[in-house]
Amino acid sequence: MSWCATSRTASAGAIDTNGGSSWGGWELRGNSRDVGIWAQGSTTRDYDLYTTVFFFDNNAITGSPVQVKGSTAPAGFAAGSFSAGAFANGNTILGVGLKMKDNNARAIGTTFLNFGIGGNNYQAASSLGGTDGRVDNTSWARTGDFGFWMDGNGNGPSNLYAMTTNGTSQGGTGLNSNLAGGTGSGVSYDYAARMFRQGDAGGSIQFFFDLTAMETLYGPGSPSLGGGWNPTASARIGDIGSSLTLAMYNSNPSFGNGSQVAFGVSVVPEPSNSLVLGAISISTLAFARRRKPNNPLDSALRSAPNGSSSGLPPKADS
Repeated sequence: MSWCATSRTASAGAIDTNGGSSWGGWELRGNSRDVGIWAQGSTTRDYDLYTTVFFFDNNAITGSPVQVKGSTAPAGFAAGSFSAGAFANGNTILGVGLKMKDNNARAIGTTFLNFGIGGNNYQAASSLGGTDGRVDNTSWARTGDFGFWMDGNGNGPSNLYAMTTNGTSQGGTGLNSNLAGGTGSGVSYDYAARMFRQGDAGGSIQFFFDLTAMETLYGPGSPSLGGGWNPTASARIGDIGSSLTLAMYNSNPSFGNGSQVAFGVSVVPEPSNSLVLGAISISTLAFARRRKPNNPLDSALRSAPNGSSSGLPPKADS
């Protein structure tokens, strides 16, 4: 496999944090049906994909979007007791946005978003409707890769899961472990991630992930997570390096019309304007992982709702 990167520098400016009513400071990455992004599932689900990376600097939610969260989870960018330190000034924030392009694609639905942090894992299909996309988490993930279930039906970030072995196509057994919502804090669904929505059919979603806090809270050497991981699992989320490959499963409620995409993103903000320094090729990238430089990196998901036979993690308990 060959690895390539395109260099596109984001323009300076403020980051629109409004659930997707506008996209200032975001980069349009393409469409869910584009070759090089589409990976598996529905070929008709139609939404534009945006990303942004910035240093947090007193950012505030504007435009009155709906925050999709558990009833006791923190509002806006406020940190909770379990997500202590999240969305603090200077932290590196990754934003992922979806703008639904037709009324059959709903913003109220479900999204699984996986973070590939090392290894030659996943990739988009070579053609729309093709069968060569690597989109099975159980098969293609590596130990330490992790992801979130962003539940659009009411709880927002409602499950954090980490791979505790390599996937079966990577020589492992493909096991993952779930951190139930806010375990250790007494507050449900208190994670270093946020979800905001504008509308439903034809609407939009913006997800924000605090990479700095996530590595502190869940990464190597992190404090005890209060017994939240399954007893049989010992692996922690691995180092978040300068680049990630993301894979996303997105569907309507009840997992209708679901599709999967895979794309890469640099996670090094430009100090002068707090925006992403450059963008990586949509389907593959070279990954500079701490202590493992120059590893290629990918990630993906499958589409069944419960994950027991699909590579998706099981639903977390509240």
